[in-house]
Amino acid sequence: MNRPLLVLNAFVIRADSTAPAGTRVARPRYNVNRHGEGIEDPEIAERTLALTAEPQLEWEAFDEYWRKIHGPKILHSEGADDDQTPRLAYYLQQHRIPGGPTTEFPAPYQPKLADEHLVATPAQHCAPYRRPAWDGMAQLGYRSQGDLEAFFNVGPGKYGDKIVPDEAVFIRGFGFHIAEEQVIIQHGERRRDPIILLKLHARNSTLTREQFRGRWMAQHAELIRRLPQARESIRRYAQLVNVSKPGDKIYDPVGDRFDGVTALSFANMNDLEDFLASPEYATVQADEAEFAHDTTYFTALNYAIRDLTP
Repeated sequence: MNRPLLVLNAFVIRADSTAPAGTRVARPRYNVNRHGEGIEDPEIAERTLALTAEPQLEWEAFDEYWRKIHGPKILHSEGADDDQTPRLAYYLQQHRIPGGPTTEFPAPYQPKLADEHLVATPAQHCAPYRRPAWDGMAQLGYRSQGDLEAFFNVGPGKYGDKIVPDEAVFIRGFGFHIAEEQVIIQHGERRRDPIILLKLHARNSTLTREQFRGRWMAQHAELIRRLPQARESIRRYAQLVNVSKPGDKIYDPVGDRFDGVTALSFANMNDLEDFLASPEYATVQADEAEFAHDTTYFTALNYAIRDLTP
């Protein structure tokens, strides 16, 4: 039996010139201006993003830069001495889709009514927008711990010298952990299904991480396998099981607060929304509540930048 791949799950907050709030605070020297200075760092005079000077274009610029500029840089071979790029088995970018289901605005969607009729003054009934904590996630897969650690070596070399400064252009904040990929359902050999629901789980305080994993990977996985609509509509179901530990060579306390990530892939948005609105999904949610005190989710467009593995 093949060993599960190791995956670095990187949760991304986009570059943004709005005032920091909640978790949307920049990491030091991220969210940079054209001089490479973090616009939220103290004593910085120039607070215009390198990504774009137009605040209304920041979302579009982030989305395009991550996919079309940063993605090719990850795959680019930096010559004969590049020992990092070949170690990457797969690389997925999952860009949050604002029009897709989120914890903050779940499916099914209902119109605003007054006495069972549509309201005539919609401008007066706009609900405040609730922005999800994360704007996307990257999955970077490796065949061994050695490959993962060599790729993310921040000393002299491609990643430290070229990739980290590039991340700072389009990222404001991030969290990450290292996970094992456990594939529960898979139709086909590739990771190219376009729509993905990403569910971030934090375990109940009564459970150890090992107990959480056992409950999630056994009974919960089997529950989803048995559901007829899930078998019909889910193209791929992977559990990304957090194996990070404080003191590891590569460790982040922000990402480590999530004990695991559910990745459910679908062929289209309708299949996802039909599943989320079904009685079957209500059963899934009820079961999740037995082992996770907090589960937050968002929908993303899945880009397979590299996939060398089945």
